[in-house]
Amino acid sequence: MSKEKIILLILIFFVIVLVRYIYIQTKFARENKVSLESDKIKGEIRITQISDFHSNKLRNLDYLLEKIKIFKPHFIILTGDINDYGETKKFNKAVFLLDKISSLGINTIYITGNHEESGRMTEEFIKEVKKRNIYFLHNSGIVYETSENRIYFYGTGFYDFSYENFNPIDNGLNIVLCHNSKMIREQKDGREDFVFSGHTHGGQVRLPIIGALFAPGEGFLPKYSKGIYNYNNTVFYIDSGLGNTKFDLRFLNQIQFSNITIKECQ
Repeated sequence: MSKEKIILLILIFFVIVLVRYIYIQTKFARENKVSLESDKIKGEIRITQISDFHSNKLRNLDYLLEKIKIFKPHFIILTGDINDYGETKKFNKAVFLLDKISSLGINTIYITGNHEESGRMTEEFIKEVKKRNIYFLHNSGIVYETSENRIYFYGTGFYDFSYENFNPIDNGLNIVLCHNSKMIREQKDGREDFVFSGHTHGGQVRLPIIGALFAPGEGFLPKYSKGIYNYNNTVFYIDSGLGNTKFDLRFLNQIQFSNITIKECQ
């Protein structure tokens, strides 16, 4: 066999491996376990975060649902861009995910992201959310009580973001849901204990040491792209999400959902 043929076969092999790798990174969700602490709670509060689904066609949705059942969260939070621009096929995929999530019978809260608000069928999707007893927060808040704790959730809009109705409680935990964490960093009240966001996709493409190359809303080589950040006495958690935008591409950044445990400080 000639040298040229050997090189060609090697290139074909690497292309096949790369395509397969990207397919797994973009279509098979992984569970990300997150551990946080607070001196404002007793015991623990468990939250599952799902963000930036972008009407993706997950190949292991049953795995996601099973991991949530095992985790037994007190709450599920959907932090925006679940629906992707309101195209009919994508709309139906997003509604199908709502069906599966609501069937778990867990308190679920939803906020919109930029893809929902800038696309068609926004109101139709919100109606589908409410039909399934999923609580919709839009520049508004709600207080939940578990057996030992009180939790205030405040959820923001995206293009009409407002903090005017932010009314945190003194005797409990204050959690903000905002699709793009940058909005809270710029408008921070100072009484937020935790902020849960998405939007960045973790940069989609990440490199060792360097991290994300680019993230929506954060620019090139972003400081805030994925994971836990402490910012002026508030803990921010940015989830890299279950989907992609424009085209399916992930590298060293597999799509994910997060099972988050907030524990009492010891």
